Amino acid sequence: MKFTHRDAAITATLTALCLAGNYASISLLNFKLMDVIVFVAGLCFGAPVGMTVGALCWVIYGTLNPYGFALPVWIATIAGESIYGLAGGLIGRATLRGGSGKPLPGRAEMALWAALLTLVYDLVTNIVFAYTFGVPLIAAIATGWLIPPWFGVIHTVSNMVLFSVGAAPVARAVMSLRGIPVQSTTVTQGIRG
Repeated sequence: MKFTHRDAAITATLTALCLAGNYASISLLNFKLMDVIVFVAGLCFGAPVGMTVGALCWVIYGTLNPYGFALPVWIATIAGESIYGLAGGLIGRATLRGGSGKPLPGRAEMALWAALLTLVYDLVTNIVFAYTFGVPLIAAIATGWLIPPWFGVIHTVSNMVLFSVGAAPVARAVMSLRGIPVQSTTVTQGIRG
């Protein structure tokens, strides 16, 4: 399907929602709506658009970040966030946009995707953080996962909840805005699963 002006407006809106969500939840460390929105952008529009939304979000948020700016970490977060859009695009091709009639992944599968993608994102950014600031890699990972406030655990668990509850309904809304009919049974199965 051709990418229309409406699609561009929806994509810009998704990017704006990512940024607004991140700035609004700035005090809730590692609880962000961005990851699921980027995933849904890929799910509904394909990997290139999902990856672009992820990259744009971090280009802006990473540059105007109240926690500071470090070029290598910024690049890692841009690349890491794009992984959510890539995965959403691949899953969307097999289900929602592929016309295969397959249902979207159910809640449990969405939660597993969220956990896997978040672990990859956190590992990449922790490695780059450790390298950038001269912190031993084990210390960087331990600080994120094993020492309170357990940033990695919060990030993973919150994404599992957000993906399992929000990905299918948001995808249905985006596809509806695009004017693409979605079989309600397909989306409903994805929500129920």
